[in-house]
Amino acid sequence: IFANLAEAVAEGRGKAQADTLRKAKTDTVARRLAGADEEQVPGTDLRIGDLVVCEAGDVIPGDGDVVEGVASVDESAITGESAPVIRESGGDRSAVTGGTKVLSDRVVIRIT
Repeated sequence: IFANLAEAVAEGRGKAQADTLRKAKTDTVARRLAGADEEQVPGTDLRIGDLVVCEAGDVIPGDGDVVEGVASVDESAITGESAPVIRESGGDRSAVTGGTKVLSDRVVIRIT
C-alpha cells in the first residue's frame, strides 16, 4: 500500500513539474537575433536553429546549445539540484534546457 501511495505522489509531482515547464515556455519572451538586431518573440515562435540572447534573470526559452559566452544557470526546476551549473560554448557543458534560468552573465543560444 505504501509503495502505491509513494508512486502516486511521485507521479503527481512529475505532472505538476511538466505543467509548470509548459506554462513557462508559453509565457517566456525570447530575444531572437535577426542579423545584428534583436527582436522579442514568444518562446513558442522559436524554431530549430534560431539564435537567442539570454542574460542574468532571463528564463531560457527552449532547449539549445550555448554558442557564445559563459553563464551560471539554475537547473533546479529540471534536475532538483540546488547548486547552479556553468554553461559555456563548446564541449560537454554547452547544452541548456528550456525553462531553466540564467543567473549571471550573457549567452547566445542556438535552439535545437
